[in-house]
Amino acid sequence: MEKKNEKSSLTRASFIRSMLKGSLTFFMISMIMSAAAALLDLISPRIVSCVVDNVLGSVPAAEGSFNGILLGLAGGADNIRAKLYIPALAVAVVAFAGALTRYIQGLSNSVGAEKLVKRIRNVIFSHTDRLPMSWYGKNQTGDILQRCTSDVETVKQFVSVQLTSFVRIILLVVLSIAFMSSVNVTLTIAAAAFLPVIIGYSAYFHGRIGKTFMEADSEEGVVSSIVQEDLTGIRVVRAFGKEAYECERFTVKNEKYTALWVRLMDLMAAFWSLGDLISGLQIMTITVLGAVFCVHKGMTAGNFIAFISYNAMLSWPVRELGRTIADLSRAGVAIDRIIYILNADPEDLQDGAEAKVQDAEPLLVLEDVSYSYTDGTDVLKGIDMHVSRGEKIGIIGGTGSGKSTLTDILMRTCDPERLRGKVRFCGKDADKYPLAPYRRRFARVLQEPFLFSGTISHNIGIASDSITEEQILTAAEDAALMTAVDKFKDGLETFVGERGVTLSGGQKQRCALAACLANADNADVLILDDAFSALDAETDSRIRKTLFSKYPDTTMIIIAHRITTIAGCDRIYVLDKGQIVGEGTHAELITQEGIYRDIYELQTGT
Repeated sequence: MEKKNEKSSLTRASFIRSMLKGSLTFFMISMIMSAAAALLDLISPRIVSCVVDNVLGSVPAAEGSFNGILLGLAGGADNIRAKLYIPALAVAVVAFAGALTRYIQGLSNSVGAEKLVKRIRNVIFSHTDRLPMSWYGKNQTGDILQRCTSDVETVKQFVSVQLTSFVRIILLVVLSIAFMSSVNVTLTIAAAAFLPVIIGYSAYFHGRIGKTFMEADSEEGVVSSIVQEDLTGIRVVRAFGKEAYECERFTVKNEKYTALWVRLMDLMAAFWSLGDLISGLQIMTITVLGAVFCVHKGMTAGNFIAFISYNAMLSWPVRELGRTIADLSRAGVAIDRIIYILNADPEDLQDGAEAKVQDAEPLLVLEDVSYSYTDGTDVLKGIDMHVSRGEKIGIIGGTGSGKSTLTDILMRTCDPERLRGKVRFCGKDADKYPLAPYRRRFARVLQEPFLFSGTISHNIGIASDSITEEQILTAAEDAALMTAVDKFKDGLETFVGERGVTLSGGQKQRCALAACLANADNADVLILDDAFSALDAETDSRIRKTLFSKYPDTTMIIIAHRITTIAGCDRIYVLDKGQIVGEGTHAELITQEGIYRDIYELQTGT
């Protein structure tokens, strides 16, 4: 059947490169402004040093030195002594320029971050919308939502905060050491000796934090899944009085999730505490050594003040570098979880292609079709069916006999790797048709109708953007929905709520049937998967008569548990344990020993 798309798997680097399209320019501006702010931060200590030593003090500035250049620009030491507002104004101008660059940096960074998140969300949603149903069967909804929300925010935080500040950190470290070296090489070596220690313990915590964060993030997905299931199935919970059980189940998982985050915070607290200790030791060492150098080595007060300032600047970016390394593990886990979704093979819909269909007979052919679960257990075995155009086919069988799976095979929503045999549509292998146009040849009512949060008319016309109000009204009448809608204050514009919670089971089924009929004129096959189970016998009969008379040339496959629903079909297939155990008309099957006659006798009392 259908082959998987051949595509290269995303890596962390390729994911970041791909997602940065449209936001890279803003991040580059942010990095440039961050570097400019770092340079400006390094100027003020030199101005203070120059004033203390060369203006207020009696130390002459060396020819060509940084202080000498500053004095030359300001008109000399004597001029500055007479106009002390000049260095004050210079510090203010530098501070203002730093504030302006930080504003531009923050603004461009925020815009880039939001564009990044927008792109990631669009890419993920577009990709998940094209993933096969088999993939959703293997992954919990809550965990998918966790990857699409919390993990995306983690990536955004890392790229917009830690990664963009990386350039500024490196620049501050390099320039701080360079400026410190120009003041005192020995003190610079003492200050830099702590850098490998800080980076080393950061790397140590990197692995432990990453492992714990992955466990916590996965457990958050489990908690989200429980909440999503409980809210979706709230009626079932109330019907069976399982509130206490569900609360207990949530409490157990929530305690495990909380314990993981407490362990993660314990690691983070140890990481930051150790960082504070090492930074404090470094500052103390430099302060003590600097004082000794001032007293015994002839170091000037201005140089000492400048060196302490640069050392403080060095201490912060090194700690921030350690934080970036630690946060890298969290971001790496989040990226891996997102990549897991994006690396899943989507269906090749080929939506722009045309499904070239000929009026060949029979319309549908299944030859020795079998389908198995992931554990290898067959749900269908050796199915052979020939369905002509315009034929009305009934399918009946017990629960788990493979009826709905059979319709999944016809519409190619099953896992092709677990399918064996041949499925032909209009004389051609079904998997030779472009997928999206092929599916549009079918109109289907699912066994469990799903309604989107919106109005009844929105749910009826959901299959087409060009559907008219007249078509919606006609479909609602054919599905016998108007008898219920007329009782609503807003008619077809009645808001039905999430999953159609405000409608009864029968009303939801008729709404889903109306959505199918609104698209029936463009379909070759109508599949009604237990579409009348919630309806009374009279409504069931009225709808079927309407369908048979209005769509005489449309092939219909009707799955039901009631004999009366399928008795009028041209041919009926009886399924049992994944196999066809009976075939014929209603009149033929009730005369034969077997499951069909047993069901008939049970339901009719004869």
